[in-house]
Amino acid sequence: MALDITAQDIIIDETAGFTDDDIDASLAPHDTNATLQYLLTLGTSLEVAFKADFVQATGDAGETITSVVLTQNLDGDPFSTTDGVLTDIRTVDGNYVWLFQDPTDPNVVIGVIGTDDPTAEPDEGGALAFSFGLDPTSSTNADLYLVEYVPLQHPLGGDSNPDDRIDLTDMVFASIAGTSEISFSGQNAAPGNHDFYLINSPDDAAKQLLVIGLNGGTANVSTQGFGIDNQSINPTETLQVDFVTGGDLNAGTASQIQYDNHLDDITEAGFTINQITPSNPDKRVDITIKAFDNTDDEQGSDFFDGTATSPVDIVSIELTGASGFAATITADGDYVTASGTIHVSGLDGTGNAVTITGLDNITTVDITTASQMDRLSVTGVDANEGCDITEFHFSATTTNAHTEEVGSLINFDDDGPTVTADGTVPPLITDDTDITDTASASFASVFSVDAGADGLDGVTYALDVQSPGVDSGLDDTLSGDNILLRVNLNGEVEGYLENDTATVAFLISVDENTGEVTLTQDRSIIHNDPADPVESGASAAVLAAADLVTLTATATDGDGDTDVATANIGTAFTFEDDGPTITVPFDGDASGGGSDGTHETLANTAGATASGAFGYDIGADARPDLYYDATHSDFVDSNGDPLDGVQIALTGTITGGGGGNLITSDVTLASETDLLATFNFTFTYDADPAAGEQTGTAIGTLVFDKDDSTYTITLTDPLEGFSFDLIHTSQLLFKLPTGNTGHPQIVVEQLQADDGATPNVDEDFYVQFTGNLVNKANPFGLTADGEGKSDPFDSTFAFGAHDMVSNANETWVSATQSTNGVAGDTIQKGELLTLRFFDNNVGIVTEVQQTPQTSAFAGSMAIKFDGIGNSEDLMLILNLADNGADNVFGTADDTSITRAMYVQNADIFKTGQVPSPYSSEFTLDNNDGLVIIEQNDYNAAGEEYLLQGVQIMQSGNGITGSAINLIRGTGAGGGSSVATNDLVSFDGADNDVLKIVDIAFSTTVTETPSANLDFAFQVADADGDQTLTQHILVDVA
Repeated sequence: MALDITAQDIIIDETAGFTDDDIDASLAPHDTNATLQYLLTLGTSLEVAFKADFVQATGDAGETITSVVLTQNLDGDPFSTTDGVLTDIRTVDGNYVWLFQDPTDPNVVIGVIGTDDPTAEPDEGGALAFSFGLDPTSSTNADLYLVEYVPLQHPLGGDSNPDDRIDLTDMVFASIAGTSEISFSGQNAAPGNHDFYLINSPDDAAKQLLVIGLNGGTANVSTQGFGIDNQSINPTETLQVDFVTGGDLNAGTASQIQYDNHLDDITEAGFTINQITPSNPDKRVDITIKAFDNTDDEQGSDFFDGTATSPVDIVSIELTGASGFAATITADGDYVTASGTIHVSGLDGTGNAVTITGLDNITTVDITTASQMDRLSVTGVDANEGCDITEFHFSATTTNAHTEEVGSLINFDDDGPTVTADGTVPPLITDDTDITDTASASFASVFSVDAGADGLDGVTYALDVQSPGVDSGLDDTLSGDNILLRVNLNGEVEGYLENDTATVAFLISVDENTGEVTLTQDRSIIHNDPADPVESGASAAVLAAADLVTLTATATDGDGDTDVATANIGTAFTFEDDGPTITVPFDGDASGGGSDGTHETLANTAGATASGAFGYDIGADARPDLYYDATHSDFVDSNGDPLDGVQIALTGTITGGGGGNLITSDVTLASETDLLATFNFTFTYDADPAAGEQTGTAIGTLVFDKDDSTYTITLTDPLEGFSFDLIHTSQLLFKLPTGNTGHPQIVVEQLQADDGATPNVDEDFYVQFTGNLVNKANPFGLTADGEGKSDPFDSTFAFGAHDMVSNANETWVSATQSTNGVAGDTIQKGELLTLRFFDNNVGIVTEVQQTPQTSAFAGSMAIKFDGIGNSEDLMLILNLADNGADNVFGTADDTSITRAMYVQNADIFKTGQVPSPYSSEFTLDNNDGLVIIEQNDYNAAGEEYLLQGVQIMQSGNGITGSAINLIRGTGAGGGSSVATNDLVSFDGADNDVLKIVDIAFSTTVTETPSANLDFAFQVADADGDQTLTQHILVDVA
């Protein structure tokens, strides 16, 4: 029997997805396969694999394969439902797997999970690691379904190969169950006539046919066939054949019969009639067939004397050949064949004798018995004819006809972890300001980890650098060294100084088990934007490239497989800048408590000293002590010229003198240490309001005490004063008209004549007086030039425009050496006196409007009154002009404005109160008063207005608006404020009467000039970060 089994590999892969032979069990045709659906009920599937025609059985002609089954050994023993077979496969947690036959489906083998003790067999009903089941598609072919429920341990774990493979070598076998036809022919018989013949089958030499004749007949077997005596089975003769094995003698006498035993499990046998004797085409033969089961295996003569047998029922007959019948015959009766009608009897009921009549030659007769048989007899029962039999045969069914090892083809591929560096690298930010500063974050999210089927044993993390000693792209602030990178023995990345390798500027570490990365900064880093003292976000200092520092994640699964991924994390580390900070804002009085910014006041005397508060913290980007000298400073050079040292910017304005801005200034570093910085300053200014620059010079020092957060300013050479001159109406040189006869409406007085000493300078000073009087038809209103009626009517004074009081009712003026009145010697309610200053005699024909080229100018004005008590006050409209862009008064680019001023009674100097130098010009008796108005009473800081006229009223007389509140004082400390918040309302209408006996004007300023100085600078740290511009504001008076 030439049976064979061919098997194919089936591979189930623990890796998620469908690789190798993995399938989707939810798709056709698998979703309806009964075997698979049953396997899926045995546990929760991890993976499912399928192999079509996993086993294929083949055999020679005459061999019928009935089934292919899985067995546990080469003997074909089936798996037991209760007695497991130990495998060397273990689950990922180390427990052994045992093989059992499924208690429900014999085609299914289940892998039951035991313990880590290979001697402890588990209960067959325990949890399963896997199962597999044959799904026969024919008697020779079977598919295999393999289902894995839990991950398995692969002994090659510990490397990065996720496809390690294990199998069931020598633990699973495939066995064939089949039926073979064993035939015997006379040509295999021994020659001659003998009591018995023992004939070997050419199909299987181990199977033999023992032939004898009964009832005194002698068997005759030759190449011609089987017969009795003369090779035919004649009427009443019986030929008996037994199916045996183990015989050695192929012929002999009765006493020599010897064999081992009868063959079992035969239920099908037959023979072929090849001739009817006498031979005639029309002849037919009748025979009786009997079947027995031999219960003893008698040997020698006992075999002839009679053996213990049991009759076996014949249940069907098949006829092929000349008397062939298409169907299997299972009942007595007549059956029509091609060679005539045959009759069968003996099938109905029970019994072992079946008679067939009417058989033609060349007909094969096959019988099937109800139970096993091992003996068959053929008896001739025809009255006249006999028959020759050419061969005997039987069909043998074998449950283990052929076995092959197939466990090595049932494969379980490993799954491994997968790591990818596909996440966002989190930033770690430290700040020079906070050294030593640390920042930590988990970098685990940078990596995506898929543990795979074997589960995750753990993930570890490790740092590395692009190469030892690679330049980070960062520099150390204090030393200027390049910062290089290396990995120390603890696996930490050190950023160390190139020229001082033992000094570490920053350290990067990682917790190998959690992936938490920590940046520790110990030294400040140079930053490249001096305009940004923070440099956060995109402008912060970072490593030159992401791949300078790497982080590698290694994932290990349950059976030791690994996978790695590396992320470039160099740009995750951000170093924010530190900048200098102002810790103590400038405060001139150093009082604190919200008064920051108060101007410093410095007396205008040689050696005068003043101190205030100012302090800063240079920050982490500090400089070494040896850095400082006369050319290296914390203070930024204002002009950027390295040849003239470190300089502070100095600007300012002069009040008094020629006014205006400083002409030149210079503030230069004299010396500096880590504790003190000393600057020398000098500036020049216009000391005299006279035409042209009369240059004065002031000198001093400015010292910053860094430790105490203070400054000290010293004036070594103060601002210089000059001569003082007033011109008086009481000392007029010339007057038109000469008296008050006729009540003149316009009066012109010359108070000063040009001395001709100064070329191109006209020193003439003329005053034109006009007056206005209120009546019912003509209230006071405002016009741009102080003439005529206000149209449209406006009585609200616009401070800083050019509003002047006027109406359409002009009246006469009394302007003499002792009086300055309207319609008399006084100014009373509803009266207005207007004075305009000219550098030439404009006459008294008309009220002349001024132009810049014809105006005369005065810096100060003093008005003397007679009969002043404790209640009189007055309103002034000051007509002002500046010196324009060319800084020269009396040219076309001068501009004019008016500002109102309210003079309260308390602002009037009385007897004994007149300050120097005015006390040398005015003597006050009882009831006399003096009002003094100087440049700093109507100019804001930086303004240079002079008087070109004035209007005087004893009250507001219906005009409203805002006015300067005159401060009774003179010199630098006696100025009034023109700031909007300090203005006051016009004086309301009252009945005061003013008697002006003298008005004086200054063409030169009497007081020493005062200065408003602004020392402006920035503080810078070692990498160039700067504070905002700071100001030390000093008022010198």
